[in-house]
Amino acid sequence: MNNKRLGLSLLITMQMLLPLVLTGCWDSVELNRRAIVSGVGIDRGPSDDQKYILSFQVIIAEEISGEQTRSSSPVALYSGSGRTMFEALANASRQTARFLSLGHVRVVVISEEFAREGIKDMLDVLERESDMRLTSLVFISKDQPASEVMSTMTVFSKIPANDLVEKLDTTSKQFGYNYKMEVDDVIRGIQVRGGGPVINGVFRTGGRERGDSNDNLKTITPDTILRISRLAVFKDDKLKGWLEGKTAFGTVLLLNKLKEFPVVIKKDNGYLAFNVYQSQVSVDAEAKDPEHPVIIIKITQQAALKESPNSLDLTSPEVLEKLSEQLTMEARSQIREAIAAARKLESDYIGFGEAVKRENPHGWKKVKDHWEDIFAACEIKIDADTVIRHTDMRGNSFQVY
Repeated sequence: MNNKRLGLSLLITMQMLLPLVLTGCWDSVELNRRAIVSGVGIDRGPSDDQKYILSFQVIIAEEISGEQTRSSSPVALYSGSGRTMFEALANASRQTARFLSLGHVRVVVISEEFAREGIKDMLDVLERESDMRLTSLVFISKDQPASEVMSTMTVFSKIPANDLVEKLDTTSKQFGYNYKMEVDDVIRGIQVRGGGPVINGVFRTGGRERGDSNDNLKTITPDTILRISRLAVFKDDKLKGWLEGKTAFGTVLLLNKLKEFPVVIKKDNGYLAFNVYQSQVSVDAEAKDPEHPVIIIKITQQAALKESPNSLDLTSPEVLEKLSEQLTMEARSQIREAIAAARKLESDYIGFGEAVKRENPHGWKKVKDHWEDIFAACEIKIDADTVIRHTDMRGNSFQVY
């Protein structure tokens, strides 16, 4: 009985003492002391003492919530420079009355100038920083400082970083070759032997005078618009060049990232437009002899006719079969142009080396150090097939007699 009372007394004593050692979150910062950063721009400075120029797009909560609004900009841009990214962050924080909080960064924009020099070090910082998200989307600003992209007011979203996210989501699902590329994806791409990541390009068009103010939103035709276009392709961590048009479509086809995209073909005296709404691509290798591999590309596509000004009999299976063959030829052409571009840039960002590695891991170890030479001359076989599933809401086009 005494033992039970002693045990109960010890339990009560421990329960009373435990709260004394619970100190809570020692480094916590209250929400009203945080400046929420939605996007980060990274530019190359003029010297090594100012190597990194970071631009932080900070959300003004009062303007977003609608309460106590002052009809001013919903975001503010703060910049800092330094020999390292951390030093640049520290210098930028001196301009704000709150702690810069990086936990909600949705967009990271790197200038083309910096991308050509190399992005490995800055990605190491983004991965190492505990507050940063590896799901932040990465863009390369073409021919412009990243700070200009960060300072552009947008129509459909009060926060410009969110506008970029939504635009990329839209174009990746319809009519475009751009697709989501996150910090973690870029890091993985850099580590691919002989290749590199493929990153979306972004730039702003139109006049720059009013792009960073609310005046940009007060006209039917905004002076400045953010555009997501082109693909920045890398060798290791350095930018090698830009892709657009058929070459960009073919590259993303090979990476099996396309969801829906338009295809236009010429027929007689006019053009027909199709929507390819399903595309499956596999890249494999016959690599018993890793010095002379054969890359096998298989493509299956399903398409819908969207526009036909011609007087074709679209109820005829023979006509649709011929149109399907033209679509297949177009897919082959896109693939060939993408491969030619990758070989010209001497970077296997399209993943042929990964296919050889999957097929023959031991053989890959023998050729990985000179894969660039093999990639430039290896045999490629393309097996493509396209089916036109329907012609939307009507069959033959109406004619004027």
